[in-house]
Amino acid sequence: MKQDAKYPRTAGPRAVNFLKKSTFAAAVAASTNIFKTPVYGQNQAPAPGSVIGANNRLIVAYIGTGGQGMTHVRTQKAGAAANNIVQAAACDSFRNRQQDAAKEIGAGCDLFKDYEKMLERKDIDAVTIATVDHWHCKTTLAALDAGKHVYVEKPMTRYLGEAFDVYDKVTAPRKSFKSARKAVPRRLAKVG
Repeated sequence: MKQDAKYPRTAGPRAVNFLKKSTFAAAVAASTNIFKTPVYGQNQAPAPGSVIGANNRLIVAYIGTGGQGMTHVRTQKAGAAANNIVQAAACDSFRNRQQDAAKEIGAGCDLFKDYEKMLERKDIDAVTIATVDHWHCKTTLAALDAGKHVYVEKPMTRYLGEAFDVYDKVTAPRKSFKSARKAVPRRLAKVG
């Protein structure tokens, strides 16, 4: 088949000139702020991964608000804005400790004496457990059953059988779990 003289297959001077000009124009536009849209009064648009909204907000509750539990309350309160968390509830069997947690957290903190009632709340995403040692396993299993993410102070459990119970529960629903220290053998520490 003969090549049509009207439409040559090679790029002529007009096409090359067009490509040079359009590439230069694109480079100039990219180097200036012509297409960047400010958001929320910023001078440049945020990266898509850095926009934090209500769907990313983590609602946290505390089981055990004694010495170590209040340390968690204070630490998380200090980083609440940066980490986009809301401290929603506190549970302790002693009324004075409940009141201390409510003062530290502020308005909107619900107080509970029974951790199982607190775990019934569907809006709570995660719990921090800092109870007496022999309650760690029981409260951890209850929180995992309720579908919550868990941080538990050391020791995670007192007996190996309890550690296996926690391991089985954590691997089943694929919830996030963190123990304060390596309280279980290394082969159990690789959960999730």
